[in-house]
Amino acid sequence: MIRYAIDLTRYHFQKRQGELALYGTWYGDKARPCLVVVPTNHIGHDRCRPLVITIDDAWQWNPDDTDAMPETNAAMVQQFLDVNGMDFGNMRSAMRVVSLIHDHLGDLISIPPKASLARVVADVLQVDHDTGKETHAEIIDRV
Repeated sequence: MIRYAIDLTRYHFQKRQGELALYGTWYGDKARPCLVVVPTNHIGHDRCRPLVITIDDAWQWNPDDTDAMPETNAAMVQQFLDVNGMDFGNMRSAMRVVSLIHDHLGDLISIPPKASLARVVADVLQVDHDTGKETHAEIIDRV
């Protein structure tokens, strides 16, 4: 079974701005909130290489934080533009990506925990015959 770190079919919000799409979704096995930027013309293609900002790293993108890392972010944005065949030499392209991220940092914080895709397939009732104590549990299947 193939497991993905990011599933863009399930997201909390989606915004499109010109040639960029931004998703508020969840990342990794722990389903941590994140922002994902992808080129709109590469969505769903193998060539698509996203730029992912996790909630744990969002402070690095905050323009008001004195400990932010704009040089590192600029390098990440340039690499994102380059690997996706976008105009990485144009500073305006890079600023569009950075502005999109800055504009939605507050939205990132408001992403709720990811809802589980699970269904109950059985109900279990365990009775301890010595004490009469009953334990109830549900058996779930992750879809």
